Amino acid sequence: MTNKVTSLAYITLIADDVSAWKSFGTDILGLMLDEEASDAENLYFRMDDHPSRLIIQQGSENKLGTLGWEFANKAAYEAVLASLQAAGVTVVAGDVAGAELRGVAEYSQSVDPAGNPFEVFHTRTKLRNDFASPLDIRAFVTGELGMGHAVIPAPNTDETHEFYKSVLGFGDSDNLVLPPPAEGAPDMNVRFMHAANPRHHSLALFNFPHPLGLVHLILEVGTMDEVGACLDRVQKAGLPLMATLGRHCNDNMVSFYVVGPGGFAIEYGYDGLQIDPQTFTATESTVGDIWGHDYAPIEV
Repeated sequence: MTNKVTSLAYITLIADDVSAWKSFGTDILGLMLDEEASDAENLYFRMDDHPSRLIIQQGSENKLGTLGWEFANKAAYEAVLASLQAAGVTVVAGDVAGAELRGVAEYSQSVDPAGNPFEVFHTRTKLRNDFASPLDIRAFVTGELGMGHAVIPAPNTDETHEFYKSVLGFGDSDNLVLPPPAEGAPDMNVRFMHAANPRHHSLALFNFPHPLGLVHLILEVGTMDEVGACLDRVQKAGLPLMATLGRHCNDNMVSFYVVGPGGFAIEYGYDGLQIDPQTFTATESTVGDIWGHDYAPIEV
């Protein structure tokens, strides 16, 4: 397949209080705010040499704006556009101004079968080598691995799962099935999927709806101490946790989950499993964690 997605390059979130994200992104998460690109209604956060990885835009409600999926070059980008059109999916080409804001050569917008918005693009532009975390985080784990992963709702799990495999070129990493959240409800099922890079998963599909359109996203750092320091900042600020510190079974990540502005859950982790995407054999799991990760519901 010539149109395999290479990474999750950026995420846009719509927020009803953009100002709350400014201190949360810098003082809690350690991201670098691009002061030149940002304004009162749009915040552009950097994690590395890319112009932006996390974008916060003003809106009337809190919800996922889009996921930005990168393709290796113009040929791969045009191939995925052809696959989307062959699948009968509506695709809207982005304009020059939008490409400039995203720091990409070309992009297009669409939605998956569960209604989740996403963008496809090729060739990141405006790369810079001046990244500096305001909290002296040495480096986020990005590069060819992309910015991290996102978990999105997909109640029509089988249909959405097949779409990401056959149209966007994802591979399977793990199929996690857990006991139902309430008596009479179906089992919880999370389908973890990898792009054409070593990160264990760049996307996961959750078989229940979610009011924000995003179950969580992850930021991965290079040391356990940086995870611990962030947890200290979260607790000092009195921010709620969706999950305590723990280690996942399938991707080995040691992490905790903080509830950010608007109810968005951010996983902050270290030591995620890296795989060979060409040879990795997908697993099936019935346990989510080796230890820790005591979960609490989020009020949104």
